[in-house]
Amino acid sequence: MSTAASNRESYATSSAGRLGASGRVAAVLFLAGAVALAVMSVIFSVTLDGAGVWVDIAAAAGIVATVLAAAVMLGTRQGWANGTSMSLASISIAIVGIGAIALAAVTYIGGMGDDGISGAAVANQTSEEGAALIQQVSNNEIQPPGYAHDIGIQPTVKQFLSFDDAQILRSVPGGTVLPTELEALRSELGAAREFALQFNTVEKAREAGYYKTTNDVPFMGAHFINSQYLTDGVFDAGKPEGLLFSKLGDPDNDWTLVGVWYLLLPGQGGATLDSPPDGFTGSLDLWHTHHGLCTRAGVISEDNSSESCAADNGNFIGDLRWMMHAWVYPESGVDNSEGVFVYLNNDLWELQSQASVTIVD
Repeated sequence: MSTAASNRESYATSSAGRLGASGRVAAVLFLAGAVALAVMSVIFSVTLDGAGVWVDIAAAAGIVATVLAAAVMLGTRQGWANGTSMSLASISIAIVGIGAIALAAVTYIGGMGDDGISGAAVANQTSEEGAALIQQVSNNEIQPPGYAHDIGIQPTVKQFLSFDDAQILRSVPGGTVLPTELEALRSELGAAREFALQFNTVEKAREAGYYKTTNDVPFMGAHFINSQYLTDGVFDAGKPEGLLFSKLGDPDNDWTLVGVWYLLLPGQGGATLDSPPDGFTGSLDLWHTHHGLCTRAGVISEDNSSESCAADNGNFIGDLRWMMHAWVYPESGVDNSEGVFVYLNNDLWELQSQASVTIVD
């Protein structure tokens, strides 16, 4: 064997000895851990709120470990020891390492904006509204039993006007309100509330053209209606077709405003027989219908036939649509703790049920 060949064999043998089987396994695990750290840092940036320091540490560890792992693997006998004749394994490992570095760099360095905010900070400033949308409970899961007209528990009017966007989105049934709709919805609720504040007594309501059409209906109150607003054919949150008053369980009480209600007939405000009006922004204001209404001396009942109503000298309406309640006057001392657009008001009923007789006057 020539001296040159002997030297090459000796060099190869010593090069192979630089990194034994256990070393190669350790290097592979090192690289795998680096890639895992880089990927986990991205996951942390999405799932952890306010944990920017830990996310940065994870990203830095991933980059350092990846660089070291690539260096170790490329330093084996099949790597730099053979000059430019690197194996496919070495090249693949280098690509994986570079990919891991790029992943971390894009997430944390590439995310830096012109204002100097780091990528980690941007990741942690992910829209609270977006996070809140993920946490919404679907309509089907929140639908309360027995409430045929309701879409689910939701914020009260006070909460709508005081909560931030993320709080509201976490508190409404899933898909009913989008972040882009909140400003308009708040404005509409504010308009309804301002109207209620302006016409908060029966005297003021009557001067504005409202008159009583029902008794103090359980869970709802007495329905006062304005014919002018009913016939104008438009939905205006600040001009409800009706007001809701109650004596709150004591016939000797004055009428107290508890809420407002809206009524648009098919052909008005975009409503048809099968589709309700657009109404308030979003889809929380679930409009409802009534069938077989019979009003007898101010006492109203549902699911009557025209014959039975006529026999009682009542006023019969076979199909009344579309109606919707809005509980926007908590100053009465009666809010609806289940939400501003919930059809029935259990808080009101707790007071109404104290009356020993049906309040008609």
